[in-house]
Amino acid sequence: MPKGYVTRAVLLLGALLCAAAGEARAAATHPVAIEVVKPGQEGLELTARLSEDGEVITRNIAWIIRRVDGETAYSGEAGSVDISLAPGDYIVDVEYGAAGLSRVVSLPPGARLMVGFVLDAGGLSIESGMTAGDFPPLHPRVRVFALPSGHMVAVEDEKDGVMRLPAGRYRVEALPHAGNASAVTDVEVKAGRVSTVAFTHKAGLARLAFVGAPTAEVNWEIEDTRGHFIAQHAGLNADLVLLPGTYTARAAVGGESLSATFRIAAGETRDLMLGN
Repeated sequence: MPKGYVTRAVLLLGALLCAAAGEARAAATHPVAIEVVKPGQEGLELTARLSEDGEVITRNIAWIIRRVDGETAYSGEAGSVDISLAPGDYIVDVEYGAAGLSRVVSLPPGARLMVGFVLDAGGLSIESGMTAGDFPPLHPRVRVFALPSGHMVAVEDEKDGVMRLPAGRYRVEALPHAGNASAVTDVEVKAGRVSTVAFTHKAGLARLAFVGAPTAEVNWEIEDTRGHFIAQHAGLNADLVLLPGTYTARAAVGGESLSATFRIAAGETRDLMLGN
């Protein structure tokens, strides 16, 4: 064994890693290896996994290392962190999507610590479409609520990708960016696994178009038969995902207002043109 080193045996953090102030959102124990170094070479090497038996995460993770007095020693996004630090106590915050943890790490003199954090998190993939019909891909706005508390933990507007969430049960709501065809389901996210939720919206696609001057400033508003506001959109054209029913579309162009009432069925594409 090289002089000045100890075996990189895996230890339970125990006294070296204690609970951070506030609520922690991860597993209670984390493995750590310790290496004896010369004074002035102390530091931390940090990695993270979704589950205890999972692979080390190589995608970017948000890391913040703070001294106990609140001063930031490191902040950045990387798959892992290898940093030299003076001996002392540090608060390590890790965020990966909506999953994360906060822990206190005690760095003793003459040591480098290799700490592996377990986020106890998984992924959520959303697939969303409409009933029969030749429609373009539907990329809704997704909101995720923890169960049973009902606390909203994530909002996703990206078209593709996997949402990272702490393991647990959630209520997932998918809403079109314009329209009223929302869908809701419950799902359980397991650590180290990706759960897929498939939504089918029983709705139609209304394609609104202003056929007047191409440089006109047009503001659309949609109401149902009870006069309830459904959506608004600025531009010559507007695509809306609507539940089956009857609606009124209004286009405000300058000081003039144009309107038309139309019906739409599930799986139907309805083209509505207004102009002057």
